[in-house]
Amino acid sequence: MTASSAVRFVQNKLIPALPALRRWVGRGFWAVLDQALFAGSNFLVGVLLARWLEPAAYGAFSTAYSVFMLVGTLHTGLWTEPMLVYGSGRFRESFRGYQRALIADHWRLLFLSTLAFTGVGGFFLLRGASELGLSFLGLGVATPLILYLWLVRRSAYVLIEPRLAAGGGALYMVLYLGCAGGLFRLGWLNEATAFLAMGGTALVAGGFIFSRVQKRLPGPDTAEPSPGQVRRLHWEYGRWALLAGALSWVPGNIYYVLLPLFSSLEASATLKALYNLLMPVLHFNGAISSLFIPLFTHAKESKSLRRVCARVLIILLIPACIFWVLLIFEGNQLMFWVYGGRYLESSKLLSWMGLLPVSSVFTGTFGGILRAMERPQKIAGIYSINAIISSSLSFLMIPLFGGIIGAGSTVVIVNLISALLFTISGFKEMQEKAG
Repeated sequence: MTASSAVRFVQNKLIPALPALRRWVGRGFWAVLDQALFAGSNFLVGVLLARWLEPAAYGAFSTAYSVFMLVGTLHTGLWTEPMLVYGSGRFRESFRGYQRALIADHWRLLFLSTLAFTGVGGFFLLRGASELGLSFLGLGVATPLILYLWLVRRSAYVLIEPRLAAGGGALYMVLYLGCAGGLFRLGWLNEATAFLAMGGTALVAGGFIFSRVQKRLPGPDTAEPSPGQVRRLHWEYGRWALLAGALSWVPGNIYYVLLPLFSSLEASATLKALYNLLMPVLHFNGAISSLFIPLFTHAKESKSLRRVCARVLIILLIPACIFWVLLIFEGNQLMFWVYGGRYLESSKLLSWMGLLPVSSVFTGTFGGILRAMERPQKIAGIYSINAIISSSLSFLMIPLFGGIIGAGSTVVIVNLISALLFTISGFKEMQEKAG
């Protein structure tokens, strides 16, 4: 390339691209900050609970939270995931009315979860399992409030404006940590009040984000969708995402249900303590992957999906690999520092479980591509395979190798298989689209 051609390239290609590049770097920063604020709050309180509560109580909290995650994945499949696709596409010009219809249905249906969880909590209390009973009573109140926050947060990502959610993230962190700290000082922090604090602060932060999103939208909707139309479209898409969500819960959470049966609540607490240390990078990957679903949708239309996919993989793999190396060399010291000497007997598992953030890069990226290409049935198929493998291995390895060793090993194996299946399926879809 001659000097003159290089100058023309800079003038005609590079300089015009800089504003767009700056916008996407800024959006990536706000997405990471938003996720860091919310995830950081849950991470810090999770660590504090692991330090302050007895292992059996923390194990009960972890078991109840794993059940909440099942409801959360179903909610995401039926509400949030279709919203990321339809909100940035079909209902882009009528998003205000579309969002109102989604939120109204959210409150109607999530009332059933409150009845179910409080009933389960009462059952455990009557049976003398006070730790599990208190956990599910608190969860019954908190579930609709937490999932409301999940829904309105992602509406900012539909607009590709994660900075709208970051303010709510800061508010959530301040309120949540303040509530948890106040409850601890008063001696009232336990399995139930931890969930109640989470729910109350989620409601306040969710209302704050909702108001900011509404102000960001343009004038009146051009053609407001009917609630029936929204329900029909979400069910057509979401029935597959719903199935995928239920199946995806199994590989990540079945261990918290099986460990109390085959081992103890203390084993559930140990697995949760190990997972806590992985969550910062896993949440980082989740934030970026969610931001890129609308981008994948636009890239699909502009025939640039392969190029965008390669860039996303590079962005996500670098921090995941650095974090894995850190866990290999300093995992034991990190466990000691975070938990004050608790759970050290399982610290060797941490370097092995450090593969999870790396595998999640491929799962999240190629899963986002499948969602952008409206292939939820393929996602459901992959998760069905994962559910079968994780269930089979859990029933085999937890009793055979001991609670925490069997569960931790199964988690890693299943996540590696999941990453491989998502990569193969997503790459195949990109080839077919290009061909």
